[in-house]
Amino acid sequence: MHDVVNCPSAPGGLPLIGHTLAVLGRPLSFFESTRTDDPLVRVVIGRLQVYLANDPDLVHRIQVDTDTFERGRFFEVLAGHFDNPPIASNGPAHRGQRRALKPVFNRPSVRQYTDAIVEEAEALAAGWRPGRLPDVRQQLSDVVACTVLRCLFSTELSTEDVHDIQRTIYQVARRLLPGTLLPAAVTQVPTPGNRRLAEAMGRFRVLVERLVREREEHGQGHHDALSALLHARHGATGRPLTPREIRGEFLVLLFAALETTSTTLAWALYEIATHPRVAARLADEVDAVLRDGPATYDGLQRMPYLRQVLHETLRLHPPTLFTRRTRHAVTLAGVAVPAGAEVGYSPRAMHRHPGLHRDPARFDPSRIGSEGALPQGAFFPFGVGAHRCIGEHLAMTTMAAVVAAVVARWTIRLPPRVRVRETISSMPHPDSLPLQLTTRPSASRRSARYATARYSHPA
Repeated sequence: MHDVVNCPSAPGGLPLIGHTLAVLGRPLSFFESTRTDDPLVRVVIGRLQVYLANDPDLVHRIQVDTDTFERGRFFEVLAGHFDNPPIASNGPAHRGQRRALKPVFNRPSVRQYTDAIVEEAEALAAGWRPGRLPDVRQQLSDVVACTVLRCLFSTELSTEDVHDIQRTIYQVARRLLPGTLLPAAVTQVPTPGNRRLAEAMGRFRVLVERLVREREEHGQGHHDALSALLHARHGATGRPLTPREIRGEFLVLLFAALETTSTTLAWALYEIATHPRVAARLADEVDAVLRDGPATYDGLQRMPYLRQVLHETLRLHPPTLFTRRTRHAVTLAGVAVPAGAEVGYSPRAMHRHPGLHRDPARFDPSRIGSEGALPQGAFFPFGVGAHRCIGEHLAMTTMAAVVAAVVARWTIRLPPRVRVRETISSMPHPDSLPLQLTTRPSASRRSARYATARYSHPA
């Protein structure tokens, strides 16, 4: 165990076991409780120590100072599920893959994808019927999956394949936090759940290999992520990616899109459904811009309040924990941190910090852009620095198109006596999301041509 000099322990530790019970039993409240006046605290889980940053400037430095910090256990666990692709690595390998994929995610490319995104979003909203929708989470995940597959991989899959992918990704997401904080001897025990995940990952790999093989044999002229991966080269050697590396990149991109975008969409609809004034203001903006038609790329850019709603959702419902690893010994906030140590930060703790955000537990889209100049590490919905989310603009465009399509047709509310809870995951999910749907007057003037059976209202 590394020697620690002048680093206070996070609250809630116990003799011998440290913070293990708190981390496993109540991780969401635990990581908020670590937000003390100390800029750096020590979290102990068994033999693992994590130096957890509470100071926003320190959180920012950990993300941008790649000479001192590299990706740590969190990303190792994530990448390990997906065959350790270069995009999830550090240094030149990561930079090379990012350069290869960047044209697929830039603004001109996302503009080209917008018709497909809007088509899926409008199909979702047009397929609903007035009354109670039992749980919208699956449909939101479906629309994101179909959008990503169409835009990034120029393909469409069967509903069965899409749902299998979603279940696999959800299982991986649930294992990320314990996988980061617990020894592999604990998390890799061949339990029935772990065996099911291994079988699902096997199906996932076979599916991706089939898509890659079909593209190599028949696909030409596509401007998408799969083509970029097939043409990518390693900077040091100039060799192409191996089939395993292509498969891993594909899986990581799907994971990032499905886990973060669909979860944020679910929370956005929850917040809209529980805040009638927000819903009314948002509906006025959508009506003024769309004028009874579908969204366009330029139209979505003219909806500032919609973007505030999405950013406030990202502030209130972010991932729980990220970790980095020190490349060399470093002094942080007066604490001597050795080389090879795990250094972490909690987006949830920073985004809900009462010293940085007024009334931080309250959903208030108007705070976005009106709180003055925040410290750089106070709000980072897509990260910062070399590892900032490459798909940020695609994710925001997808979420904006879906929310706009729903709000244009429906007034949504949470049904009476329904309580939505957070589930424990790397990014907390709502445990369910039933909605009460009421047709808006403008809905009758909107085209029904987008409705498909894929998103139809359950009987």
